[in-house]
Amino acid sequence: MKKIIPGLPLAVALALAVGAAPALAQEVRIPHAQGETVLPAAPQKIAVFDLPTLDIVNALGKSDLVVAVPKSADGPANFPAHLMGFAEDRHAPAGTLFEPDAAALKALAPDLIVVGGRSAAQFEQMAAIAPTVDLSAGAGDMVSNVIASTENLGRLLGAEEAAAARIAAFRETIARTHELGGKAGTGLLLFGAGEGFSAQPPGSRFGGVYDLTGIEPAIGPSEAAPGPRPEPGTPEAAAARQRQQEALEAALAADPDWIFTIDRNAAVGNTEVAPLADRLAADERVTATSAWQEGRVIHLDSKVWYLMTGGIDGMTASAEAAAAAFAQAQ
Repeated sequence: MKKIIPGLPLAVALALAVGAAPALAQEVRIPHAQGETVLPAAPQKIAVFDLPTLDIVNALGKSDLVVAVPKSADGPANFPAHLMGFAEDRHAPAGTLFEPDAAALKALAPDLIVVGGRSAAQFEQMAAIAPTVDLSAGAGDMVSNVIASTENLGRLLGAEEAAAARIAAFRETIARTHELGGKAGTGLLLFGAGEGFSAQPPGSRFGGVYDLTGIEPAIGPSEAAPGPRPEPGTPEAAAARQRQQEALEAALAADPDWIFTIDRNAAVGNTEVAPLADRLAADERVTATSAWQEGRVIHLDSKVWYLMTGGIDGMTASAEAAAAAFAQAQ
């Protein structure tokens, strides 16, 4: 597989590739997280296994190019509300983010398969079926990644004007949100999974909430231990849980001015556990905070954040919701 030039930003590399010499005008070179993929022409049939990409393709008005998405053939699709159009039959089921349906993909014969994030580990399997790119978000803040991804997909799909318009609107929303968030005090993100919940610092999986809203984090950056998650039942797992609880206690003791929540159970349809909002309301450590007592709690769209964590439409809606809450509290 061809490799991109070390240190060359993806947006710049793609711009140079698309603007190649006239003799190669139809060739599309796509630098990505796992190398570079070359297509003979702009793709017309795309299988998308990355929800942020699906969000952006939809935002650019190119959803008709999507022939396959991660959903089951015999069960309901689980997408954020604004992407439920991809549950329609015209977008074929092709397995899950973790277990793609190779036979279905071969039958559909897409020009391009897109993986990213959770599905990035399937890159080699997908690449054996059709040209594949890994559009996982790179290092850097949430806002920059959303803008870069939208620019790149705009070039790839011939939707540069639509991309520019969406980015301009997104920048305006972020500027307004940051203006309000910068005056809102401190914020703390609580993530609920199973029967528990934890504090999410900057640099954690959902730390992009702080980037998006512009609020000052109530806690410092993530100090998570490197390496894979400890196996359940091991001393390492017990130690990790203890550190998580200590971090939660410290975060709540910092008395945040705002609390944000993401509920994994709600995102995946688990109704066996009480909603996170109800569990937080019953926890005296949470209800003692200024944020809770003043009603400064923002329940984020859990499907957008847990299933997707990106995409220009999903992030715009979250920023708008935060800005509205900040403005109302002034």
